Amino acid sequence: MLSFDTANIVIHLAIEAPDAKTLPVLVELDEDGPPTISLSVAMYARYLQREGARGYETIRKYVIAIGKLKDYYALVCGSRPIEAREIGRLLEDFLHAYDHGAVLGWAPSSQNEYVLCRSAVVEYVKFVMDNGDAVWPSREIRFIEDCRISWSGSQHAEKSLLFHTKKRLRKKTGGRKKALTGLRQYKPFPQKYLQPLLDETENPRDRLLFSTLALGGRRISEVLNAFTHDVFTKNEELRFVLAHPAQSSMEWTNLSGATVRGTRKEYLKKQFGLLPRTDHGAERSALGWKGIKFDDEAALKSETYFIRNADKELVPLHRKYLHEVRQRVPRRPHPYYWVNEDGEPLTMKAAAKQFNLARKRVEKKFGVSLKGYGLHSLRHYYGFYCVDVLKADLLMVQKWMGHAQISSTAVYAHISPETARDELAAAEERKSAGAPAQGVLPSALQRHGTTALGDIDTKKLTRKMR
Repeated sequence: MLSFDTANIVIHLAIEAPDAKTLPVLVELDEDGPPTISLSVAMYARYLQREGARGYETIRKYVIAIGKLKDYYALVCGSRPIEAREIGRLLEDFLHAYDHGAVLGWAPSSQNEYVLCRSAVVEYVKFVMDNGDAVWPSREIRFIEDCRISWSGSQHAEKSLLFHTKKRLRKKTGGRKKALTGLRQYKPFPQKYLQPLLDETENPRDRLLFSTLALGGRRISEVLNAFTHDVFTKNEELRFVLAHPAQSSMEWTNLSGATVRGTRKEYLKKQFGLLPRTDHGAERSALGWKGIKFDDEAALKSETYFIRNADKELVPLHRKYLHEVRQRVPRRPHPYYWVNEDGEPLTMKAAAKQFNLARKRVEKKFGVSLKGYGLHSLRHYYGFYCVDVLKADLLMVQKWMGHAQISSTAVYAHISPETARDELAAAEERKSAGAPAQGVLPSALQRHGTTALGDIDTKKLTRKMR
């Protein structure tokens, strides 16, 4: 039975393409016949994917947004005769309904959700208008024609549809309200339990991985995209090079012995017949890549900056992983450093599973709850250690962590209640002992706001908290 609030679902379809492995498509449900794939939406999604105009996750969200437009057209407008004047307002009426959650049990959308939906709908309608010579299935012809009429028949359509990209003057009274629990800050993995976590991790691969995240401060996706030659020792120090998984430049020796220069994407294709893991779509082996500030913007490469002398202490673990663990697993045709037991590249899901198992062993051993701490909390440990323990300059922490914006680094300058109490007590002691020497900054300012370029007012550095 067709449900009332949806007539479409989104699935990931395996495709044979030189630049992708899967494609999100819209499946239209019909009580009178079998489910069918929307050809126009599939062509639109494939166009975005082929042109590289949007990332895979954004394309998936676009397909969902167009599915909602089709739901609105079929279940709201299609449930009664549509007047000519209503067709002219079809797109605007849908966006208003989506924005305010007026139909089909939808919840009011956030500003970001609305803008994404609006962009998806506008670009989809322009796409089908530009492909006027295409032969659409009979079930889509009327929908596409009504979208064209709605867009073309109103001279103010584009201006009106762009209205909501402006910041609202007032907060919406309705909509979902996110429950706040505790401090609005990123949670670093507790320092007192980091070493026990590593001690409870017997597998050299997992221990090396967790140590790299916590003591190198990089994202899990950045680490898992590394090739074998990106991790090496030099002067008895571990070097871990980060490179863009597709666009970073490199050189290699081909089968004929010639030296070839190109991108990592070209290297994977020519040497192994593979795509970068960022292009694996919905497969388990897929990995994301968040923009970082590279040390070398031309080559798109960066160093990993280890804390606590880890670059020296992790050398034996690196060698043990290469010469013992990797020697026991099957050899597969790929260049990736981190591998599963079957020799294939280590997946995000497998890494998270091993972290959760190690975390539970620590919980059982110490009788504590570490619920809510994931792999990314190890990166947060690095950030807070650099700021709170090393009292490092925020601009240096930005470089070490690869943040594109200083506002991303500023979240680690959060002053905890414990620090606030310590600073208050220290201020009282200074007052009773006399005024502090001129030119000496309070330790809280040294710890949380001073850079080589002057004082930073972290209150003015905003970043959306999840």
